Amino acid sequence: MLTLICAGGSGARILEALIHLCAAGLGPTKLRTFVIDPDAANGNLDVTKKLVERYVRCRTIFANDQFFRTELDLIQSENELCTWIPVNTQQKFESVLNYHQLTPAQQEIVRLLFTQDELDMEMNVGFRGHPSLGAAALSLLPIYQANPADAFWKKITTLIQHDVMESEARVVIAGSVFGGTGASAIHPLVRYLRSSMAEKENFQKLKVAAVALVPYFKFSSSDAAAGAKANQDEVVARSEHFALAAKSAANYYDHLQRTKDWDFDAMYWMGDDTPVNVKYCKGGSPQQNPAHFVELLGALACLDFGLSPPSQKSCCYSGPLDIEGLKDLNPVTWKDLPLGEGTREDAQRQLHAFHLAAVAHQGFFRHVFEDSRLETQSYCLPWYHDRFDGGSESLQSKESRDQLEALRIYFSQNYFPWWAQIHSLDNDRVRLFNPAVWRDGPDRLYTNRLDNLRYPDNHEHFYDCVDRLFAKTIEVAPKSSDQGSPPARYFSILTNAAVQLVEQEDRAKPGN
Repeated sequence: MLTLICAGGSGARILEALIHLCAAGLGPTKLRTFVIDPDAANGNLDVTKKLVERYVRCRTIFANDQFFRTELDLIQSENELCTWIPVNTQQKFESVLNYHQLTPAQQEIVRLLFTQDELDMEMNVGFRGHPSLGAAALSLLPIYQANPADAFWKKITTLIQHDVMESEARVVIAGSVFGGTGASAIHPLVRYLRSSMAEKENFQKLKVAAVALVPYFKFSSSDAAAGAKANQDEVVARSEHFALAAKSAANYYDHLQRTKDWDFDAMYWMGDDTPVNVKYCKGGSPQQNPAHFVELLGALACLDFGLSPPSQKSCCYSGPLDIEGLKDLNPVTWKDLPLGEGTREDAQRQLHAFHLAAVAHQGFFRHVFEDSRLETQSYCLPWYHDRFDGGSESLQSKESRDQLEALRIYFSQNYFPWWAQIHSLDNDRVRLFNPAVWRDGPDRLYTNRLDNLRYPDNHEHFYDCVDRLFAKTIEVAPKSSDQGSPPARYFSILTNAAVQLVEQEDRAKPGN
């Protein structure tokens, strides 16, 4: 069992990437996940929550051996992502520390560690890039577990202990080390997990990794100052401090490793040497940063650890590929994916096949099924007429339309916008898929580029691949007596055809 603990906004964005990988069939059989974030109304987190709901809906309808096959364990709900809030958002930070009940000597120690502005800071939008505040709050985890009114961590501990007794528990803690929540949560969490298992049988079967993101975005310091002034805030996150915070975190974890106080089985470091500019936001619902390839690399690192934790404790990092003639550009290519060679090739084919099926559905098949003439003139489309024509078997029944709409919403509102944001960096820095396919938006895809879904754009616009894919759907199409709803059977036809076509064309390439 793989458990992913997402700490803060960057942790939630890693989960967003991982859910898309699960839709494409790269995820584990089962994934348990939740988010730790005091800013529960954060816009980035809201995007991930909606994605989780849509993934669960699509999996319920369309899951097959290839895609949407990962079952999500969301702890407290079947379809709603759980967010654990480590503080009372109505409090000031001094109340988290129970400051006014401390002795005078203890208060002096608190004032030595925290400024008055930090003590007065309201907790409604998180720790605002101050990991010392979050670390103080997260250090109270053992108290949360012992508190009968807060049964969440007791449940988490019990679930992980059950995993250990069954086989092996693999836990990944994901977040940034340059912000507030993620930077403050990683070490307290691993320490808490280890201590909760210390006296249990098979405690050595608990494997814990951290996916630590170093700066990959920035915002204007003047915008941050103006936002602070407008909101009368004294404590704000400042991106000019991100590099120093990341260096301090790296030095800290290096110290733990050298002193043999390092409780991780693996630590994955991910970042970008050219951080992208984002709009400054204090937090809450307006904060919606675009997706970034670093989050994709972080999600792949989670999968890598879930598939095969290293035999020895180790640190891993994902670095750029040197390309001759590109002195000032570190592009992200398929060879940069932090997976083993054989695994990376399989993942590339899997992502390509899912992408092919997604473009074909959104750009071609969906419009065919929405055509009102289909029911009265289905003989014009023998492929449909033989397998889905009439009554409950129709793809135009109300139930079928509702189910296909769930797939359209996922592709249109989540999948393609996510890939578009990842590829939106300047200078063609991300070289995975061909952005020309979705250049006019997720509802207007260019199916004449099905032959050219992967980078680069070769500017050849033909519909031959549409014909080849359609021919494959005829070869693999199941009969109407097969199990599953008509939309589920259609999706199985489409994805099986896409997988076969991608494998066939890969074998036909020179050198294969």
